[in-house]
Amino acid sequence: MDTISRSKAVRLCIISALVAALLTGGLGAYALIQFTPVGKVLGIVRLLEQAYYKDFDQAQVLEGAARGVVAALGDPYSVYMTQEEWAEFYIRTSGEYSGIGVTITEKDGGVCIVSPMKGTPAEAAGLRVNDFIIKVDGKPVSSSDEAAALIRGPAGTEVVITIYRDGDMFDVAIVREDITIPAVDYSMKEEGIGYIELITFNEHSSFAMAEAMRELDAQGAKAYILDLRYNGGGLLDRCIDIARLFVPEGNVVTVKGKSFEETSYTSKGPGLDKPLFVLVNGGTASASEILAGAIQDYQVGTLIGTTTFGKGLVQNSFKLKDGSVVKVTIAEYFTPNGRSINGKGLEPDIMVEGDDEQLAKAVELARAELSGAS
Repeated sequence: MDTISRSKAVRLCIISALVAALLTGGLGAYALIQFTPVGKVLGIVRLLEQAYYKDFDQAQVLEGAARGVVAALGDPYSVYMTQEEWAEFYIRTSGEYSGIGVTITEKDGGVCIVSPMKGTPAEAAGLRVNDFIIKVDGKPVSSSDEAAALIRGPAGTEVVITIYRDGDMFDVAIVREDITIPAVDYSMKEEGIGYIELITFNEHSSFAMAEAMRELDAQGAKAYILDLRYNGGGLLDRCIDIARLFVPEGNVVTVKGKSFEETSYTSKGPGLDKPLFVLVNGGTASASEILAGAIQDYQVGTLIGTTTFGKGLVQNSFKLKDGSVVKVTIAEYFTPNGRSINGKGLEPDIMVEGDDEQLAKAVELARAELSGAS
């Protein structure tokens, strides 16, 4: 359908809606349309149609209006997505896609990198936590969903990311690859000390975590290091499943919101009856902070590293009749002790800068714990 015929169809729909409203609602409906923000939007569309210097796609303009309604909340996590953008968002939780391997979110009015995933093109290209993505292939981006849709593409093709970092802006050319996100990576660091890096909370994470712990237990792990650095979060249900492996019976997180019934997610226990040291940093976000916060509140592990990201809000997605989706912040997370982490993050029990130094500190403390217990 060309722009003119599509424009006529949209205009006809608007007129039909107005006529139907007047027939069914009379003067009340007329006043509703004329003197409300909805009427204002329709009036602006009419004005543009009459005054704008060239033809335009009315459907696209009205799509922009829908996006603007949600954006006006000023909440970086509440967004309107087209059907195509929603499909891209859904892919991101599946654990397999073609792209560069980076977790992103909205922060300070821009698109911010939460973490480049280990072993991916993003890490190899030198992208860092708290870099801001300004453009993708020359197109400015204002939401993480928009940026993700542009970054993703066939393996072997190149994408150019415009990055803002510490006052400098520069382009980074990255070749896309097939990205398979492993849920965990694990090994024995030395005798008696098991190490598990929890990379993401996807559909496979809880099973992979339980399997890793069984393997390490069989290899003689008597203390654990849980690495949550650069884990930008994921599925809440998988987070709760994993929390049950580490914290005793009781509340893991409470979710509260204006129109959301207060809900507590619990651990059935028994948790981990071994020394536990948890690595965190500015890339530890959302579900990772829920898990770290529960461990800290129950005092069943020691947090080592730097302050976490501070994303403590819950979103839900509502599908509209045309297949588009509104993702809305509906509630806030609170740790078992009632702490809010949104915008603040978690403070580690032991502050240590530097990836290598943080891991070395955890190994040192685990070694001392096992030495004292022997």
